[in-house]
Amino acid sequence: MKKKVAAIFMASIMACSMAACGSSGGSSDSGKTDSKDKSTASSTAENGSGEVEKIIVSFPTWTGAPADTEKVQEAINDITRDKIGVEIELSITDFGSFNQNTTLALSANEEIDVLACVGFPYATGIQQGYLSDLEENDLIQTYGQGIIDAVGQENVDACRVNGVLYGLPSNRDIAQGRGCAAIATEYLDGIGYEANTDDEIVKISLDELNDIYAQLHEKYPDKEVYRPTTGSMSQFSNVDSLGGNVFGVLLDYGQNLDVVNLFESDFYKDYCARLYDYNQKGYISADASTDTTAVGELVKAGTLMSYTTGGKPGIKAQETTLTGRDMTIFQTLDDYISSTSVASMPWTIPISAQHKEAAMKFLNECYTNADIANLLAWGIEGTHYKIGDDGLATYADGVDASNSGWNHSMGWMMPNQFLTHVWEGNDPDLWTEMKEFNTNAKVSKASGFSFDSTNVANELTAVQNVYNEYQTSVEYGFVDPETGIAEMNDKMMTAGIQKIIDEKKAQLAAWQEANK
Repeated sequence: MKKKVAAIFMASIMACSMAACGSSGGSSDSGKTDSKDKSTASSTAENGSGEVEKIIVSFPTWTGAPADTEKVQEAINDITRDKIGVEIELSITDFGSFNQNTTLALSANEEIDVLACVGFPYATGIQQGYLSDLEENDLIQTYGQGIIDAVGQENVDACRVNGVLYGLPSNRDIAQGRGCAAIATEYLDGIGYEANTDDEIVKISLDELNDIYAQLHEKYPDKEVYRPTTGSMSQFSNVDSLGGNVFGVLLDYGQNLDVVNLFESDFYKDYCARLYDYNQKGYISADASTDTTAVGELVKAGTLMSYTTGGKPGIKAQETTLTGRDMTIFQTLDDYISSTSVASMPWTIPISAQHKEAAMKFLNECYTNADIANLLAWGIEGTHYKIGDDGLATYADGVDASNSGWNHSMGWMMPNQFLTHVWEGNDPDLWTEMKEFNTNAKVSKASGFSFDSTNVANELTAVQNVYNEYQTSVEYGFVDPETGIAEMNDKMMTAGIQKIIDEKKAQLAAWQEANK
């Protein structure tokens, strides 16, 4: 098994390495970015090179469609129309609404030709039968060989579920620094905290972080100290969420292959108790469980001081760009590669796609064409960014984080960020640093395991509904964890969480036996 894990990482490293998710959250602004209706988007048009197929490409950003989406879309089409006979329409929704919007669209069989499973769970898409087999009719072999070359066959195989390839991994950081908090540096200066400016990430204990929060609250009582999000618990933990959900997990960074009920663990109780303490002390806004404004936007507006993020090389520059304020990154846990890290945010072709061959052709360009990769990540050169004398990308003249028309700060989500320019504030050798980051991280002993949820599909839906009902109140500290967790867990037991755990145990045992 160790040899197989090593092969996965080397394949990824040779392709390069880059940037995981930072903050989570979303705004209330959402919607399609083009005025064309669906029928127009799925029609065909003629140009000098022949017939062009139009496809819909869907992904989230923190705040919805950037102002210059149509300009970037057209710049991409200027390349793809002639080269591969494909024209795209970008359908961009804010992160907070993306799961619901995508689920509604797919359940109604609305056309989506290319879909990023970021915020919309990959496992859910498979379970509900929304995603296409990418090897059917040799689709990827015929039109996506460049993807396989870019990310490596081992990483492609990591996205298989029950042997079927439903998604494609992005070229990015595989590891994630766990237990990280981003805090606006100006507020740290205000309490006299001096971090080592030579360190991109400052390693501290949880007790030290709690002390910083106490000082921030005392100094700035009218500002929100910390805003949790639905992803905060997973990022601030050593939990391996098997199969992409927390209904049956591995603790201790997956070093023990004992599948347990997270909601009965000491870790979960301690985590929720800490957030409850934060809430009781006034660190968290009273509307945190209902306000969908992205945490980056709250920091930018000067109302929030800190949020959870994932650690990695380049994270300081990423969060500074996101918020428009210099951010200091603290880390309390280890760098970690979980069982689902490679396949955690794949790009897919839904079954509702009207032009699957065109969709795969476009994805192939995203993984192999640096011009398209940079358009998706940074926008249009000269309009949104420029290349400085040092070779690093920076805002174009007259543009900054507050007025850029393409400043989504989610380049890590795109298919191949390793083709893109390194942004200013990062080391020019960022991709080499990422290689070391992936290589040196702690690795789950279940790395590469995929969970087939077919046998527990009904239970997963029922348990997820319970979790959706309780998560923000329990994990954001709005209810006493002594009673809140027990009530939630009781309902989960009734909904069938133990059956899910037992199914994961059985599949993991079989996988372990097969990979000895």
